[in-house]
Amino acid sequence: MSDTNTAKDSYLTGLRNQHAVETQAIGTIQNELPRMKPYPELYARMQQDHERSTQQAARLDDLLAKHGSSKSLAKEAVTGAVATLAGFAHVTAGDEVLKNVLAAIGYKAYEIASYKVLLTLAEASGASEDKAVLETSMKEEQEMGDWLGEHIPSFVHAYLGQKDA
Repeated sequence: MSDTNTAKDSYLTGLRNQHAVETQAIGTIQNELPRMKPYPELYARMQQDHERSTQQAARLDDLLAKHGSSKSLAKEAVTGAVATLAGFAHVTAGDEVLKNVLAAIGYKAYEIASYKVLLTLAEASGASEDKAVLETSMKEEQEMGDWLGEHIPSFVHAYLGQKDA
């Protein structure tokens, strides 16, 4: 198998994996969103992130179809189940909002790194025309990750305000 074929197989696997990651993000946000209503700014950004993740998954679907492939239904089922469980992981924690924000920042870092890998694989596999789509999604993840990180102090103060109420 040539290096280009190996890179192409790895690229398609990466696209399927990233689709599963976006599916997990969508499920996790859906589970957490109702409990974030007491934090209006975070709630609004989570709604936006949900929409973006849905768009990112659709973009990945389009890239997979373009290359004659499709998402992995098995991976989608597993990540959907993981998202459901992850949504309940911090429910009983009194500081759920803080733990969810920290987990989201870590998840954003993972997604950004995953898109960087996909960009490199796209180039290596001869699919450099896909890079603009991948860069768009990566920038969206970076924007949300940066926003979350910048707003940690306000989340802590809002959490303390909720506790005092």
